[in-house]
Amino acid sequence: MPAEKITREKIIHAVLECAFVNSVGATSLADIAGKLGIKKASLYNHYESREAMIDDTIRYCGESLSKISFIPAEMDATAQKYAAEAVLKGIVHRWFKVNEKEPLVQIYSFVESEKYFSTEAASIYSNVKNKLSEQTVTALKSLASAGKIKNSTDEDFKAKAEVFSALTGSLLDNYIVEKKMDIRSNPQTGEGELFTSLPFEPDYNFVDSLVEQYCKILAI
Repeated sequence: MPAEKITREKIIHAVLECAFVNSVGATSLADIAGKLGIKKASLYNHYESREAMIDDTIRYCGESLSKISFIPAEMDATAQKYAAEAVLKGIVHRWFKVNEKEPLVQIYSFVESEKYFSTEAASIYSNVKNKLSEQTVTALKSLASAGKIKNSTDEDFKAKAEVFSALTGSLLDNYIVEKKMDIRSNPQTGEGELFTSLPFEPDYNFVDSLVEQYCKILAI
């Protein structure tokens, strides 16, 4: 049976998997080649250097994250149907579920760690944060139009959105850290097993209580 063709995308996924467990800095070409079942020298058929491979992985992460939406596509309909508190809890739950799946959990972690060393990664991270805030403004305005929260000025909506998106980002960061620690203490082999065999479930009671406090503080 012929060997499976190695593509740039498969190499990138191997980089993401290795970096998620070992960190980007501790991930070697030998680690990546081992994940793919090839010789280290074969990687040079696709990339001239490890740095070029990391740069391409960062680019891939940016493209992937740009396609992800923080809020439901039918935001106006959702705002009409549910109470504000339920909508905001749902947005946070949805964001956790989106980011806990392969490869997005690895992509999120990769960009988070590389933002300190790469201007492109830092820009991607900033774009994600800005998107969360901008889409939260959209959600709040939909809720206001539906009569679920009080109407506000654009400045007020923006301030409220920044608080909510920062809260969501912080909760997700903590959850990803916990997941990585669990993976490191439960080493396994086989694609996807690390994510399907361990009991990863965010504490939605804690998450929901913070959203409830956010709603009270902002009189939503």
